[in-house]
Amino acid sequence: MVNRLGLHLPLFDLVVKEVIEVLLELRRQGADVPIAVNASIDTVCEPGMADLLAAKMWDACLPTRLLKVEVTEDLPVLDELCLSGCLNTLRAKGFPLSLDDFGAGSATFNVLFKMPFDEVKIDGAFIRNMETSSHSHAIVTTLISLAKGLNLKLVAEGIENESLLAALLGIGCHIGQGYALARPMEREDFIQHQLARLPAMAMKAT
Repeated sequence: MVNRLGLHLPLFDLVVKEVIEVLLELRRQGADVPIAVNASIDTVCEPGMADLLAAKMWDACLPTRLLKVEVTEDLPVLDELCLSGCLNTLRAKGFPLSLDDFGAGSATFNVLFKMPFDEVKIDGAFIRNMETSSHSHAIVTTLISLAKGLNLKLVAEGIENESLLAALLGIGCHIGQGYALARPMEREDFIQHQLARLPAMAMKAT
């Protein structure tokens, strides 16, 4: 609906503004925590988007590596050359790139191979069906192997119980999102949640 009404850019600007404020608050308190923002293909391909996004981060004295651009599959890829160019420009400026909901929308393996993504996120429908569908389990296992072969970080979406978490760990997927890991949080709750993890993060870093 947002895309149909032409409101994707104002919405993206609002989300980026909020995320930059959260990143600044975390940095003031000693935590550099990367945050991903969703962006439609139309948003990513908006002329000058990479320069504008980089300027916002630089003005805030934040490294671009802290803002991951997560491309959604809500629109088909009509111009692969344009999308590839825009993604490469974002990547050149230091923004990590992620392909969201892989397998559920219009993205194909061809797009995944051609575009400069750093990360691919398996759609939650495959994850949730792993315990009851051998096909879903096989697809997830194959995607994990594919991601490793392409040197891509892989994220499993829709992890909603401990048994799914254990199953994913068992087949080599170590990054995920879902209710079994954390539920959606208000801004201040998220900040406090991250700050509470600082000692553990520092220990892991050393």
